[in-house]
Amino acid sequence: MVMGYVFCLSTAFMLAKFIRDGEQADAGHSAGRDVPMWRLVVWGSFFTAMGLTGWGLVRMEINDAYKAFLGVSWLFLISSAFTLAKTLRDRHEADMAEARLQGRRLARAEAAAVATTAE
Repeated sequence: MVMGYVFCLSTAFMLAKFIRDGEQADAGHSAGRDVPMWRLVVWGSFFTAMGLTGWGLVRMEINDAYKAFLGVSWLFLISSAFTLAKTLRDRHEADMAEARLQGRRLARAEAAAVATTAE
């Protein structure tokens, strides 16, 4: 189950990044879209990870209460991975926007200083 959880976790982050990058490309913030084969790899690996982990959980010979616990833990892991990926990406975008704003402020201050000394 640990291997399945790790596989699901890594593919969840990969899928979250793929979806966010696609949204940015649609909004015109990046150069282009991914190739169709990469789309197949990303979605295919996510569904393969989820399917194999679910299959392993169902076939595992343990108490049903433990299966339920492992199933809920697995779903919580996946939802937490998507939430964490979104939070980290949002924070990065906010930092980038703040850096651009700070750069504009510095450029205006330098332009004002040059204009003042030129007079």
